[in-house]
Amino acid sequence: MATAQISVEARVAAGVDHLDRVLGAGWPHRVDVDDLPFRDVISQLYGDFFSWRSREGWSDESVFAAGFDAPTLGGVPELICEWTRRINALQAARLAA
Repeated sequence: MATAQISVEARVAAGVDHLDRVLGAGWPHRVDVDDLPFRDVISQLYGDFFSWRSREGWSDESVFAAGFDAPTLGGVPELICEWTRRINALQAARLAA
């Protein structure tokens, strides 16, 4: 299935699952949701999106499927909105845990 056909919610859920496996449950507290329009999740966690992507060997399709980037510029606002929603929920839930 093409990435564009997978919902933004499912793509971000895949990204959250990946970050939970790699960084543990505390990573959402390292992300400033107010900064997401300017610095994406990966940049905030790893310092630079392109260096991280190159180092980790992620393809365009895998980056899009994990919700770390949008296949088109038009999809960026929706992606930012979903990451913001998910991270706010995770920060609240994991703070209470």
